Amino acid sequence: MKTILITLMTIFGLAMCRENDDPTGPELRNDAMLYANGLAYDGCEHHVALNWNDPNKVIRYAPDAESVGLVESFLGNEPQKQGNIIYKFTGHKRTVQCGWGSKFEADEITIVSIR
Repeated sequence: MKTILITLMTIFGLAMCRENDDPTGPELRNDAMLYANGLAYDGCEHHVALNWNDPNKVIRYAPDAESVGLVESFLGNEPQKQGNIIYKFTGHKRTVQCGWGSKFEADEITIVSIR
């Protein structure tokens, strides 16, 4: 009986101490417009826009440092390109710099894949 109780307490304790594997939530998939770093021509740094066809509904995200290389690879020499992304929120906000001193705050995302 004592052995069973210790075993159950150990299992319960381990289950309670387990870290959440995914603190930022599930992976999401959306069609998006991906933008290159356009500061040289008064555009904005790398960013991703959802609902880009409707200026009243556009949602902009900032890719994290790990995702910028993926965005650059997808874009090649193009300043912007439409794709389908799988992404996760990092839980952070980031300021995206634009030309003429403008900027905007955006939720930061990690891009898992782009097609």
